[in-house]
Amino acid sequence: MKGKKEDKAIEELFRHKLENTEIIPSESLSPTLMRRLGRNEFLHFIPSRFNIWYLGSIAITGAALAIILISGTGKDEKLQPDSSYDNINESEVTVNNNPANSQIPSAAIKEGNRQIPVSDQKNKLFEKNKDIPVTKDQITPGERLVSVPQNIPGKINEKVILSGGLEGKDKLQSGITQTVNLIESSVTEGCSPLKVKFKAVSDESKSYLWSFGDGGFSDEREPVWLFDIEGEYEVQLLVTGYDSIQSVSSTLITVHPQPVAKFEITPENAVIPDDEILFINYSSNAARYKWNFGDGNSSELFEPRHTYRKFGNYNVRMVASSEYGCTDTVVLYNAFAGSGYYINFPNAFMPNSNGPSGGYYSPLSDEAAHVFHPVFSGVSEYQLKIFTRLGILIFETDDINIGWDGYFKGQLSNQGVYIWKVRGNFVNGESFTRMGDVTLLKN
Repeated sequence: MKGKKEDKAIEELFRHKLENTEIIPSESLSPTLMRRLGRNEFLHFIPSRFNIWYLGSIAITGAALAIILISGTGKDEKLQPDSSYDNINESEVTVNNNPANSQIPSAAIKEGNRQIPVSDQKNKLFEKNKDIPVTKDQITPGERLVSVPQNIPGKINEKVILSGGLEGKDKLQSGITQTVNLIESSVTEGCSPLKVKFKAVSDESKSYLWSFGDGGFSDEREPVWLFDIEGEYEVQLLVTGYDSIQSVSSTLITVHPQPVAKFEITPENAVIPDDEILFINYSSNAARYKWNFGDGNSSELFEPRHTYRKFGNYNVRMVASSEYGCTDTVVLYNAFAGSGYYINFPNAFMPNSNGPSGGYYSPLSDEAAHVFHPVFSGVSEYQLKIFTRLGILIFETDDINIGWDGYFKGQLSNQGVYIWKVRGNFVNGESFTRMGDVTLLKN
């Protein structure tokens, strides 16, 4: 026992003395011994030699760098558009702010007979809150915006060029409006007053709000509005869907001024067919005119002249048209009723109390108005009758130069009101029939 302890103590002494001593084996040693000594040396930590500890440190460092690089490239990346996308901003595709949007699923939105690609070979990754332009050849005028609620991961909203030229950027936050083409109108321009029927294209919406640009509003889907004043009106429609996404659209309505047709004839008391008639034009907001003289003749002059071949009840019509095709029409019925030929009667007279005169009169002999007779011009035929209020005929004559002197069968008629009726023709062939009352007065 004692011998073993001494041997161990001697071994520890030599180990302590030689532990930091480098032993270089002789070349004469066997190759097997040399390989064994080299392997043991590789496995022990010796700062001055390359060994397993250095190799492990390099491996750990490389793995850490790889992890850092992988985690950095895992973030959302922006897809760089190709050269065909340069300077194109008429439409855009925007991805909702959602982590799931780093990979956009392939899909297609069908509009009419055409499919709009939502994701293709060019659109694989989109950076959050970034706008990717769409080239002109990817869209067709007149296509509608397709809205997808932003709470659905991986979906997008796409806005395309509209036939009406509406432009704008979609804002995909909840409750923010998007500019789209949602309005159909029966007309876009016309003459005042202009009646327009509107229609909201979207039929699956919670509410509609129209603003017609003249202070009027409507919450109907298909309102009808009347624009009664000329001008340009921007009609706006705000549509709120059941997904709380709002879409706003606008269209322009142009209302042209209505022309005003107006004219007069001269001479004022023209005698037909003797006088030539001049039609004086007082129309406004008009560029063209169409006249119809009522006797089968017409004209398109601004102020025409016309001669009628015979007297008649002519209705003269004039249509004034503007450069926008708006029209106004005015008709002058029986245009020459107040011609230079006339016949008028007084409403009272005072018979001569000294006895009947036979009714003969002249402008000089009847200054005292003792005879009831007409004032006339151009009368060729004439018949006058006088009746009591009970309808009893008390006077009649075919001679325009003889009037009623107030006497009946040689006796002065009672004071009161009497009825007269006259028929006849003017020298131009115009006939007349008139009736009235006259008051007989006594001294």
